[in-house]
Amino acid sequence: VKKWDEEVEKARFFVQEFEKIKGSKVLGQRPRQHTLMKLDTVESFDKIARTHKKKGYFLYKELEKRGVVGIFPGATRQFKINIYGLTKHQVEYVVNAFKEIAIKYGLDVE
Repeated sequence: VKKWDEEVEKARFFVQEFEKIKGSKVLGQRPRQHTLMKLDTVESFDKIARTHKKKGYFLYKELEKRGVVGIFPGATRQFKINIYGLTKHQVEYVVNAFKEIAIKYGLDVE
């Protein structure tokens, strides 16, 4: 925790970039003071899950293909993610994986 300020900055970066996916938001305190975040994707990835043949498992599978693991299979409405200990490059990779999936399935991304 000696570099807590750096960890929080990475969390804030993640929030800023993740919320560029239309319908996706990060719940909780603003500005972020912690690396554990609850993501609300009811208006984005969950909309896709409602019509996708694999339902909520599509997001898990898409993230797994990109090497992003740890999200519960089937979770597309709300789930938690923690970026503590990741490098700036790894945080960018994770948020870009979400953006790529969003674009692939026709969601608007700024």
